Amino acid sequence: MTRRISQAIRCSLDSQEIFQTAVKELGSYLKVDRCSLFMRNDPSQCATNVAEYHADGVQPAASDFALSHLQALIAALDETGVLPFNDAANDARITDLYNNILAKANVKSIIYVAIRVGDDVPAAFALSTTRELRHWSEADIALAKAVADQTGIAIRQAELYQKAQQTSKREALVNRLTMAIRASLKLPSVLSNATSELGQALAASRVHLFLYGSEGVSCQLEHEYLDEGVSSIKHVEVDSSDPIGRRLLHTGQPLIINDSLNFLDASEDLTAYVREHARQLGMRSQINYPLIVKGQFRGVLCIHQTDRIRRWTEDELNLVEALEERLAIGIAQAELFEMVARGKTEWETTFDAMSDGVFIFDRKGDLIRVNRAGAAMESVHPKALIGRKCCDILRNSDEDKKCVVERAIEDSRSVTIEITPTRLNRPLLITIEPVLDSNNKATAVVCTARDLSELRKVQAVAREHQSLLTNILESARESIYAVDTNGCFKWCNGATLKGLGFPLSEFIGRPLLSMVYEGDRALVQEKLDAALQGVPQTYQMRYFAHDGRLRHARVDNSPLVVEGRTTGVLGIARDITEQKEERERAARADKLRALGQLASGVAHDFNNSLAAILGRAQLLRRQLSDQALVRNLDIIQTAAEDAAATVRRIQTFARKSPVKEFELLDVRNLLQDAVEITRTRWENEARLRGLEYDVKLEAVSGASTYGSASELREVFVNLIVNAVDAMPRGGRLRISCDRHDGRLQLQFSDDGMGMPEDVRQKIFEPFFSTKGAHGTGLGLSVSHSIVERHEGTISVTSESGCGATFIIDLPAALVESCEQDVIAVLAEIPARKILVIDDEQSVRETLAEMLVAVDHKVELAESGHEAMEKLTNGQFDLVFTDLAMPEMDGWETARAIRKHWPEIQIVLVTGYGPTIPPPDGEEDLVDGIIGKPFDFTQVGSMLSALATRTEVPVGS
Repeated sequence: MTRRISQAIRCSLDSQEIFQTAVKELGSYLKVDRCSLFMRNDPSQCATNVAEYHADGVQPAASDFALSHLQALIAALDETGVLPFNDAANDARITDLYNNILAKANVKSIIYVAIRVGDDVPAAFALSTTRELRHWSEADIALAKAVADQTGIAIRQAELYQKAQQTSKREALVNRLTMAIRASLKLPSVLSNATSELGQALAASRVHLFLYGSEGVSCQLEHEYLDEGVSSIKHVEVDSSDPIGRRLLHTGQPLIINDSLNFLDASEDLTAYVREHARQLGMRSQINYPLIVKGQFRGVLCIHQTDRIRRWTEDELNLVEALEERLAIGIAQAELFEMVARGKTEWETTFDAMSDGVFIFDRKGDLIRVNRAGAAMESVHPKALIGRKCCDILRNSDEDKKCVVERAIEDSRSVTIEITPTRLNRPLLITIEPVLDSNNKATAVVCTARDLSELRKVQAVAREHQSLLTNILESARESIYAVDTNGCFKWCNGATLKGLGFPLSEFIGRPLLSMVYEGDRALVQEKLDAALQGVPQTYQMRYFAHDGRLRHARVDNSPLVVEGRTTGVLGIARDITEQKEERERAARADKLRALGQLASGVAHDFNNSLAAILGRAQLLRRQLSDQALVRNLDIIQTAAEDAAATVRRIQTFARKSPVKEFELLDVRNLLQDAVEITRTRWENEARLRGLEYDVKLEAVSGASTYGSASELREVFVNLIVNAVDAMPRGGRLRISCDRHDGRLQLQFSDDGMGMPEDVRQKIFEPFFSTKGAHGTGLGLSVSHSIVERHEGTISVTSESGCGATFIIDLPAALVESCEQDVIAVLAEIPARKILVIDDEQSVRETLAEMLVAVDHKVELAESGHEAMEKLTNGQFDLVFTDLAMPEMDGWETARAIRKHWPEIQIVLVTGYGPTIPPPDGEEDLVDGIIGKPFDFTQVGSMLSALATRTEVPVGS
């Protein structure tokens, strides 16, 4: 399901489509009445419902909620990620939220799930029911979190994509306008084209341009863009003395208004003017951007939105700013062109208007003309420079024998050079063009000097941006690296070095494949080759970290293209080891759950059969005096009790019976037993095959623990047998047991074949076997379960060809603290009338005869319905009822008895074990529970406890 939703929401880069897909898929799959996605809108201080799914007949949720009402919820959601509320009306944690918001939406149960984008939580899912209460399960929460994670990734991708689109659109528009400005110096054409392009790019209702004359007098709108259905305002006259014009002239900054009709400013005149102007022209939002041409306020670029309130984004403002700069350049160039077009009489003005310094020297190197910019470099009037020598103005240093102008005149060639004149102390880009005669001799030179001070500032900003980019790459958690066409590292960020444990000097030049797990090298090489062909690749691979652990990574490869040529591959690797381990643990849990369900059913059926066997054996033993028969019955009883112990172990493995029947054990004796039990395998049978096994046991005395002897013995036997199987040509097995800090540490070390890392990580999984068809894959899994039940741990260290060591850690026990066995003393129990209910005839009759044997009156019923009829027609003191019965199970039967005869005591008899929990809220539904198979001691203890009205502990 998570994969399907992930694919659905990643198929689009449109935010709204992503939101709608996520709520629809998640809401319909979890079968909730309403699934909403709320985005936090900080400028408007509200949480906005941007997408919603609701079931048929369910009203949609409100669209906006004030953030002031949600601060506590936001803080808790940011910390925990998920906030489930099964009963919202009665949950004290959200009393205020329920009274203010949820009650109005008729919410019964609700769960909030944070959607994270990086470290921020800009959005959240709200899944709710309106018709009934719902208990949010772990599966519900896990699915919602997974969808939220995928939605967060998709939101981030959409944001990056949309931002890239906006940047691309802005750059394209700016490029088009730049080309238009360069292609045409006719001002009206440039301005009309600019307003039209900007209006379409912003999807604005109206864009127009007011240009003021040099005196700032009023003028009419001349250049206007109108969206479809929007009226023109060309009839409106404005001048720079109105409140908006004064503000722009005074500050030189744009006036950005999101809500014109409710605009509020410190200036009452400006507030009143904007509101009235908006009302007259039908404006809801607007931008008034000053046009600054060569430092002078020359007009206003106005953008209007008439159909809605619009919150102008940073990208939109950047676009307007870029356009204003190009317009200013275009206006400046157009005006300069007009000046040049006036003719020769205005040539001096044009010459002086140039921003670069222009010097004209004759053949002797004397200055014959200079513009104002050139004179400004010397801080004198242009006339004061006429006649000066070139070397007096543009000499680079006193050591130069010839200045650059003299060399250009002598060589009669063009020269472009960057110098820093001694007296000016600032960098200049000097371009010298000779004026040649018919003999290609220089008769004069035109020297253009461009002040590079501003350029150097821009370059400094560029270096700062480059440093910022470097810092971003270095601060990234992902490993980012580049390899050349041979697959060798040529660059990487700090995260790569940290993960692999190399210094940079030793890392650059290493082959990428040397870091990759051997089994994945062919795949990685294939992906690198594909990326070098220009096709981006995404794949998963394994590698060894600096600590030697095998880890998993998800890698994105993209070709590095420089000037149309692929020079290498850029890789971004994200460590996904924890995610894979989590999925593997979930799969392992599913296998155990399936095995547990199977084991639980088998245990229940065995318990029913054992109940009849054990009960009948005890009844016969009480009735016979022949010692031979009694001895045979004792054997039957012992076998039944051993079988019951085996069933309890099955139930423990199936997580149905957590009962621990532990006793004080000498671990050394258990290890010796295991060695002797397996001796036939590693000694007798091995010698027949010509093999020798050296098995040594070294265990400290007094190593005791509490546990089940049969279970621990089974673990030890299993480990010895596995060790022998791992040494097909013979070998040594060392078994040790030491005591450290209140714990026992057992080691089983062999010098067999060992195992690779991927096998070692799965060795304790159910059904995972290294023996092929000869193994079940359950031995080590069961051993792991047994050790955990004994509050211990089991682990393994191994390498291929270097043997394996299994380590078991168990809690140590002091012999002096062992508990003494308690012998139950049964009190004299008065005769009672008892009803026994069980659908299994053998179990029902066995329990009845055991009760009769201790002088009680008993009637039988094979179902809950028959029991209700007998209870209606007679009086009973006590009821024994089976749990698993068709039509009416034990809980339903007990519930019906409690309703009509609350004074009758009830005992539940179940093959699922005596610790089965009662239904929620009905802890007193029965007076006691007996597990199958039962014997006289259990039945007698229960009768005694009920007769004295003492509390009967579960599992008695």
